[in-house]
Amino acid sequence: MEIDIGRILTKRAQLSSARPAIIADQRRLTFGALEAAANRAANILVRLGVRAGDRVAVLQRNCAEYVVLYYAVAKIGAILCGINWRLAGPEIEFILGDAEPRLLIHSREFEAVAKDLARPGMTVCAADAIDDPLKAQTPDEAPPEYFGQSDPDRALVLVYTSGTTGRPKGAVLTHRQMFWASATMAASHDYRHGDVNMVPTPLFHVGGLSFVTLFVHMGATLLLPRAWDPGAALQLIAAERVNHFFAVPTMLRSLCEHAGFATADLTSLRWILSGGSALAPDLIDAFAARGLLLQQTYGATETAGPATLVDPDHVARKPGSAGIPYFHTDIRIAGPQGATLLPGDVGEVQVRAPHVFAGYWRNPEASAAAFAGDWLKTGDLGRQDADGYLYIVDRAKDMILSGGENIYPAEIEAVLAHHPEIAEVAVVGLADPHWGEVPCAVVVPKPGCRPNLQELQQRCETALARYKIPRRFEFRELPLPRNATGKLLKHEIRAALIRGQR
Repeated sequence: MEIDIGRILTKRAQLSSARPAIIADQRRLTFGALEAAANRAANILVRLGVRAGDRVAVLQRNCAEYVVLYYAVAKIGAILCGINWRLAGPEIEFILGDAEPRLLIHSREFEAVAKDLARPGMTVCAADAIDDPLKAQTPDEAPPEYFGQSDPDRALVLVYTSGTTGRPKGAVLTHRQMFWASATMAASHDYRHGDVNMVPTPLFHVGGLSFVTLFVHMGATLLLPRAWDPGAALQLIAAERVNHFFAVPTMLRSLCEHAGFATADLTSLRWILSGGSALAPDLIDAFAARGLLLQQTYGATETAGPATLVDPDHVARKPGSAGIPYFHTDIRIAGPQGATLLPGDVGEVQVRAPHVFAGYWRNPEASAAAFAGDWLKTGDLGRQDADGYLYIVDRAKDMILSGGENIYPAEIEAVLAHHPEIAEVAVVGLADPHWGEVPCAVVVPKPGCRPNLQELQQRCETALARYKIPRRFEFRELPLPRNATGKLLKHEIRAALIRGQR
């Protein structure tokens, strides 16, 4: 069988028609019903003018309809572009301008936002207004028409990730790459046919979307909470007998700090996967006290999710490690000249795998710069020990990781730098016990000016997602430290802020 994500669902429906596929809110779909719903939705998309290669943008929280759309888009050769609903209007507007979707599908919750984003050539419609694909509960719905020959290297999803210039870039992931992301995870973790896998992370991230292919591939059940609520998650784990789930450390911390954690029925859980940032030792200990194994993973949007993982035998023996490569994945530590470094030496972490992305949407320069031959340049600095286990030393380009979300200071700096009373601004990440890191803005006013703090906060609130808004503003009269070439010395800025906290 050719690698085609739409046909993977068809094959699973043939093999496991009556098995449960999705649990979301009050909806329960078998694989047969999911196949019928995806076929129905695909035909609806075609009637709305969507053709192979067209982009379909989705502005929804996690729900069964989101999964149906993923497979419907795959079946007609279109491209799914999940929109981060946490973003501010101008940020979404830029993504829509870059992706140029034929169709924007939104939930009623985001109707006002979607209407404000209407643009020529793009149809905007509510998910329930175009008909409800989930009304088809039987597997006899006619499959959609395929437009051209099936091609495993055609684009399937477009995931936007912020760049250091402040402009998001669309990472293109093909049918082949999404398939291999599923295959490498299936071969590396203890996933089993018939498992129940909870995915509370948003589907607009690869950290959520990668599991949507995996659960069909494995014949497992996907449990989709609409939003993260630790108390509700504990109840779902017990009621649905969840076997494993993926979450970022901030989610796990809220879970173990919940009043019901100590007495909740967690006996169905075999393990928990965590990514986005390093697991704190006290968090590992808190779950271990309940007999639960936390496994660290490391990856990126550009790797379709997986890159390395800490296997169960080494969770305790390799504290702080990001792990070893997934089954169908290679990593290396590269020096400044591109040579592979020896164990212990610090260099750039690079990844080579069939699930590494195809490049950035309409951005050949950035695509070329992302690779060294067939190795993806992550921009992260790390080292490997003698056993091949990866340790992340630092993140290049000053990226801030807050609650599992990537924040690039250049985005925030661009918003503040245009203020008429600001001469210089630098944004750095400071440690936070709950979020891991939070952004802090250091502002140098123009001579004779005193920028209003509330006005600066409102400016950020208008242009940026809430999680990107600086939690702290520091004003200083001296120029910001720079090196001989004019580059900001952010390590000095960060160190001065830390000293000021003591």
